[in-house]
Amino acid sequence: MKNIIIRWSIFIVCLFVVYFVINEKVHAIAQANIQSAMVLNLPQYTKQELIDSVPARMKYLLTRTKGVKFLIHKVKKGENLWGIAKQHGYSVHTVIGCNPQMKTYNVSVNEKLLMPSSGGSLHPVSKTDTWKSIAEKYNIDESILKDTNLNVRNLTEEPYVFIPGKKPAVDLLNESMQEKYALRDLFRSPLAGRLSSTFGTRRHPVTGKISRHGGIDIAVKTGTLVGAAADGIVTVASTDVGHYGTAVFIDHQNGYITHYGHLSKILVRVGQRVKAGQIIAKSGATGRATGPHLHFTVKKNGVSLDPLKFLW
Repeated sequence: MKNIIIRWSIFIVCLFVVYFVINEKVHAIAQANIQSAMVLNLPQYTKQELIDSVPARMKYLLTRTKGVKFLIHKVKKGENLWGIAKQHGYSVHTVIGCNPQMKTYNVSVNEKLLMPSSGGSLHPVSKTDTWKSIAEKYNIDESILKDTNLNVRNLTEEPYVFIPGKKPAVDLLNESMQEKYALRDLFRSPLAGRLSSTFGTRRHPVTGKISRHGGIDIAVKTGTLVGAAADGIVTVASTDVGHYGTAVFIDHQNGYITHYGHLSKILVRVGQRVKAGQIIAKSGATGRATGPHLHFTVKKNGVSLDPLKFLW
């Protein structure tokens, strides 16, 4: 009787062992098949196809990234790049970095833009790239880069990878956008505020006449500190500069001159050398103005240019 019990016990144990071995093998085969199917089913595109088609770019990234989602934003009337970026909680650099088709900062109604759920940029992969070289270029941890691009199997065969939390590499943007980024390196914004009037033709808020506005107006409280947009020499610092009222002019010694108008107080003198960001004045509403703001002009060789081409 005792021998029979022992035999049955051994038999039952063997059955359990066989069951678990078979189950593990079946599970491993199933996982391999699933992974194989995932690899085979990943949509494949050329780099140019992803540049030309926003929907294709979204589908491509959704199947290869982890922890970030993508959607398509259709531009509405009155929207601009900065406002769209703000809606999604990140800077304009992310919009530019995820839309390699863009060659200008201007957007048109119904234009499609790819928008990630968090800030970041696309990196166009070259044949010489490695995970390490890309990580070093963007100063990001290699493990984070790999984890974000989880389904990328063969790096150098992929057109793009997503770089979380980073601005686009300017040297890898298209030529047109590289030129625009270069202009942005020339100047910094003199202060932060609400853009109340843009460059170009407008109805003057004081005279009511249609006229050309040679700069931009930034609405701020009287007394807001105004910084120099770039290094230069102060050529005008006066309380009587025509419609500007109290104003400062700075010659940047490279063909560019900037004007700061409607000030309440000047903090520099003619002939003084200033550095980019150095406080030069306080904003106000002097001269021909309806309220406190800073009028900011950029001129090159005497010709007024749109300051928004130079400011983020």
